[in-house]
Amino acid sequence: MSISSELSKKLSSQNLRKTSEKVIVEAPSSTANLGPGFDAFGLALDLFHDTVTIETTPKREISITVEGIDMKFVPEKPKSNTAGLVASIVMEKAQNPGGISICVKKGVPVGKGLGSSASSAAACTLALNKLFGLKLNPEELVELAAQGEVASAGAAHYDNVAAAALGGFVIVTHEPLAVARLKPPDDLELAIAIPKVELPKEKTKMMREILPKVVDFSNVTKNVSQASRFVAGIALSNIGMMGQSMVDSIVEPVRSRNIPMYLSVRKAAMGTGASGVAISGAGPTMLALCDRAKVKTKEVVKAMTEAFEEGGVTCEGYTARPSNGAKIVE
Repeated sequence: MSISSELSKKLSSQNLRKTSEKVIVEAPSSTANLGPGFDAFGLALDLFHDTVTIETTPKREISITVEGIDMKFVPEKPKSNTAGLVASIVMEKAQNPGGISICVKKGVPVGKGLGSSASSAAACTLALNKLFGLKLNPEELVELAAQGEVASAGAAHYDNVAAAALGGFVIVTHEPLAVARLKPPDDLELAIAIPKVELPKEKTKMMREILPKVVDFSNVTKNVSQASRFVAGIALSNIGMMGQSMVDSIVEPVRSRNIPMYLSVRKAAMGTGASGVAISGAGPTMLALCDRAKVKTKEVVKAMTEAFEEGGVTCEGYTARPSNGAKIVE
């Protein structure tokens, strides 16, 4: 999906005038779906972040440099880079664009299901908004940032970018785009297990292509019920209800076949006191929701990593909390 006619008109009507020479923005990692909320739920995480620096230049072009972790997986050609594609859209539609240089410092690992491409796109969008005084509202920031996902996944996706841009827990609806943001419960903590498995090329695109084209109506009903209950759990600050609702009858049963030790990791997390378990985005990372007032999240992390390693899969484990969204640091 391309940007809406309203956003296109807004960008096209702008005569870009820089409000500063340089802007630096950080955007957090994120997780999507959380079980039944495929392409609708997102949660910002304080686990990792990307930093994007944009400076104006006299040359009428966009240049990109990439540094940090997994930099070898991130292209520097503007329209092949999530941040670069966002910038290209703005510079092509707006008047008097001039030139910019973009430095993307990767902190979010690539291809792990933690919103790496979304973090870069969200940071770049907020930086452009500040640099040129675009006056984009929150939903316009999300809409524009989502276009960056075309470079990495082949299509615009809004769940991770909404979480990275706005922070907290987000619910995204489409056509027309609308974003609702809710504050997660104060005691919510997440156990994160990142297995070191070989990644297929264009992993996210591949993990979407294996999804069923026809879905049983009863499974749709189950997912709607569970997703609704998950949101109710957030509204009630009931982490137990949230976790019990992390049951996906459509997407996760298919994607889980590509994650070694999936069932063992799930069982280990629940057996150690987690409220619920799910694949993070397209995987292979798995996450567990924990109520830190009742459970030691580090013990859940330990159980999950050990379950992976017992199957011969090296794994890194972390604890994480919900995060605020992208922020200007300079």
